[in-house]
Amino acid sequence: MPPETIEVTDSFRAMNTDIELILYPKLASQPNPKKSGATSSSRTILERKTAVTIGKIKELFAQTEACLSRFQPQSELSKLNQQGYLTGASPLLYQSVSEALKMAELTNGIFDPTLLKALEAAGYDRSFELLGQGQVVLAAGFTMPSFHRYRKILLDPAKQAITLPPDTKIDLGGIGKGMTVDRAARLLKQEGITTFMMSGGGDMYLSGEQPGITPPGWTVAVINPFTQEGEITDLEGLSNRGVATSSISKRRWSSGQQGRLAVRHHLIDPRTGQPVENEVVCVTAIAPSTQLADVLAKTALILGPVEGRQFIEKQPGCAALFITSNGTQIRTIGI
Repeated sequence: MPPETIEVTDSFRAMNTDIELILYPKLASQPNPKKSGATSSSRTILERKTAVTIGKIKELFAQTEACLSRFQPQSELSKLNQQGYLTGASPLLYQSVSEALKMAELTNGIFDPTLLKALEAAGYDRSFELLGQGQVVLAAGFTMPSFHRYRKILLDPAKQAITLPPDTKIDLGGIGKGMTVDRAARLLKQEGITTFMMSGGGDMYLSGEQPGITPPGWTVAVINPFTQEGEITDLEGLSNRGVATSSISKRRWSSGQQGRLAVRHHLIDPRTGQPVENEVVCVTAIAPSTQLADVLAKTALILGPVEGRQFIEKQPGCAALFITSNGTQIRTIGI
């Protein structure tokens, strides 16, 4: 590691996941680097400044969760879902809904923020930490909302107003972590830290070049859980990129249905209203932002290996690695 750089790591809990940081802030240049006292003092100052920056990041995640969590009854998102409309929405909520609608259009509705009722019907009606505490019963007589229902959401920028269609709730969990990681990444760069890894439950942003790594950049290891050896694929040379993984194996639970237990997961196919079923069990996507990588990974998994690969390869600066249930790897151009 260059002598003018220090490594700072931290982790904390937010948004029902683990947030991890690896930062490489740089020491201010010294007029006489041979004076160890000056270097030691500069290091102490830098460590304190970095600690303040990390505190800002923790506050950013806390504020975002308080605003956008559907699991907190007092959140602004919960208020919107309860009322069906909101005037004078906070910039964070308004921007988040706007971004979710943009992502929905990009994916032609495969990513759809209006699927909250389908998620709840699939048993995902509480934070995942609580799903294992008892049997989840599927809602009887559930009817899937019409495809592309998100297009009926109305935004009024003059009034910062959001109006939902009747009998509609929205879930911003599909972009919330990725968007917050991106916001935290911008904050770090504003604070002068340009080499770092920021991860929110595996949704990460990689900036600069990690010291001592060849090829230059960052290396992300993707583990294939379906091979006996636990095959590892290294995604190398990543810099100023978002990386996200979507998997049906990470969030699964048993739910009661007609006297039987069915294994459910959190990825809903908006075309059917049911948890997605195809041979793809895991997709890792690379994109210019973490938010986009997160959406692309989910979309590609839902679309499956053929349509999903075609979709990813149409997105500028993006790539993906698919893993199927028999351990086969499918790579797009760029990996």
